[in-house]
Amino acid sequence: MSKNWILILSLTLIIFFTHAFGQGGLDQRISELSQQIAKEMTEYNKTTIAVIEFSDLQGNVTDFGRFLAEELITRLYQTKKFKVIERHLLNKIIAEQKLSLTGIVDPTSAKQLGKILSVDAIVSCSITELAQSLRINARLISTETGEIFAVASTEIFKDESVIKLLQTGVTTPTTDKKTQPTPTSPPKKVIQKFELGNFTFELKEVKMIGSTVIFEFTVTNNGPDADLKLLGGIMYDNNNYEYVRGEVQLLNRKSNFAPGWISFGFEAAHFLISGIPVPAQWRFFDVSSEAQSIALVKLATSAGEILIRNLPIKK
Repeated sequence: MSKNWILILSLTLIIFFTHAFGQGGLDQRISELSQQIAKEMTEYNKTTIAVIEFSDLQGNVTDFGRFLAEELITRLYQTKKFKVIERHLLNKIIAEQKLSLTGIVDPTSAKQLGKILSVDAIVSCSITELAQSLRINARLISTETGEIFAVASTEIFKDESVIKLLQTGVTTPTTDKKTQPTPTSPPKKVIQKFELGNFTFELKEVKMIGSTVIFEFTVTNNGPDADLKLLGGIMYDNNNYEYVRGEVQLLNRKSNFAPGWISFGFEAAHFLISGIPVPAQWRFFDVSSEAQSIALVKLATSAGEILIRNLPIKK
């Protein structure tokens, strides 16, 4: 009886410490990978980075690849040395611009992403599944040249949690021309177009989510590369109620604006590359639920003023 008890206790301890080692090992390996990347970024004087979702050798992305990307984003940000682009914004821009950023990263796509998001480095990783572990190979790509300037790597033990993540949320690359394409929403029609200097503002949608009214634009710089600033605004609904509190966003730059329809000191500014359309928004908070349309809205930019009248609100 005593021998059986010792055997059971020994097996329990082995299972416990194996699991604990696997968990601790995962955290340690990710830390080592982020430290390698941070070291190379510093050495090559790179300050802004985008981390794309990690794929296997066939280009498939799993929840494990997404988890690794999220962990690296968090750890690189925590160093306080770099500006790190939020993953969902990155994925949105990749989809909108139809960029090739899985597997072997296309240099042209890397350069274009660098211009749109003002990043000087991209982290791309491949995951190779071995018998008992995963080999992670990271490549640091310069958005100036589109070439790899540094690498980092680690190996992660495959415990139950890792295996589960590898088996869930799988998305595959759509490279087979015979495969039926996934239906996509038709592009939004342009409601109104405004020419302000070298910039074209296309109003795509006016909608209300909760008590917030959102004006969605696409902005294109038709002249030389230049800075653009979105400032505050003032809005009147069909009942003549006035709204001035809200926020502006230009690509990944966002700022609140306070009372006063042009709120100096509150702005969203971005350097826009010629010929590349980017998203822009004005949002107005605490709008009455009785508002059915916009009687008048004035939106301020560094290129001039946008004036719009009599717009229905999509709810």
